[in-house]
Amino acid sequence: MKRKLCIALLSLCVAVTAAGCGGKEKSSPSTSSESENKESAALLEGKILEISDKEIKDYIKLGEYKGITVDKTVQDVTEDDIDMQIESVLSMSAEEVEDAETEVADGDVVVIDFVGKKDGKAFDGGSSEDYELTIGSGQFIDGFEEGLLGAKKGETRDLNLTFPEEYGNEELNGADVVFTVSVNAIKRVPKLTKEWVKNNTDSKTVEEYRESVKKELQESNQETADSSVKNMAWNQVVEGSEVKEYPDEDLKAAIQEYNDSLSSYADQMGQSVEDFLKSQNMTQEQIDEEAQQYAENKIKQGLVLQAIMYEEGFDLSDEEMKKTADQMEKDYEMTLDEMAEQFGEDAVRENVAISRVMDFIVENAEINTIANSSDGKEGILIDEEDAEDEEKTEED
Repeated sequence: MKRKLCIALLSLCVAVTAAGCGGKEKSSPSTSSESENKESAALLEGKILEISDKEIKDYIKLGEYKGITVDKTVQDVTEDDIDMQIESVLSMSAEEVEDAETEVADGDVVVIDFVGKKDGKAFDGGSSEDYELTIGSGQFIDGFEEGLLGAKKGETRDLNLTFPEEYGNEELNGADVVFTVSVNAIKRVPKLTKEWVKNNTDSKTVEEYRESVKKELQESNQETADSSVKNMAWNQVVEGSEVKEYPDEDLKAAIQEYNDSLSSYADQMGQSVEDFLKSQNMTQEQIDEEAQQYAENKIKQGLVLQAIMYEEGFDLSDEEMKKTADQMEKDYEMTLDEMAEQFGEDAVRENVAISRVMDFIVENAEINTIANSSDGKEGILIDEEDAEDEEKTEED
């Protein structure tokens, strides 16, 4: 399973292992040339901040980072979870129905054009073309999906609907509207049968396929739990540390980084920064305050990171750090150079360093694993060290 790349932890002030900043797909790192590998190695040089390791104690009082206690909650996989995952897979396998007399039924995927009008005028966000909608999914307001039941390909219907009072848009809250919807195509979702399983999966029976889906979901839940533990452990260490003084140059650079990001976003929206702030009902004073908070959070994490590396004798160019970088390339299916090209060299260095430090913190922590069952009850199963001992005993 290819992971989503969430690069530049310190720049985002969130944990590196959280998924969500997915980049475009790149070629596998195994195809990198020797020169590319040398360039990647060159990235793992320098410092996280503009201060020396020896000066780090002048800026940060490091809290406890070895022997901390963290709870890891592993979500149980229910039959409903398995059903939902299978329904999602089946929906993606929907095939267009060629019979012109076929009527839209619950569970079908329809390809539609629609225009929403209030008082005869189209409203923002109410129109789309070739939109794929699963009937019964509840994606649209009440009456929209139901209003398409029985429609045929090529048919156009006017749906007289009313937005909920608490829709969240002043213009549309409780408003009476008309959606004109044209059905361009009807796709029927296949049934989960032994034949479908044989033709579309590595399983031979429905029961075997359900078990494989359950295993995938369990692995996904375990990965999510592991990521959450790293995040919580890191946040605990950061919160337990105290900044004595913020290095001036790094603080200025972080504030500029925030402002540059704001300007870039405003450009993407086709607005000046001033117009963008007005559209968000924000003042320059509020933005300055947010920029300061962002910079302080970013720098504090950088100080904690560099302090732990100094205390433990970690270096960006040491062998363990290189192993961490190699694993990142495998996990994200991108070379360090490709990451640097997309996110910047500093972000890559920060990401590699904090990945190793977070692993170190977790390896030296007491982890209590908790099962979150389908009945909503939680219970501590076993801590990580006991689990490892138990596995060794079973092997013996």
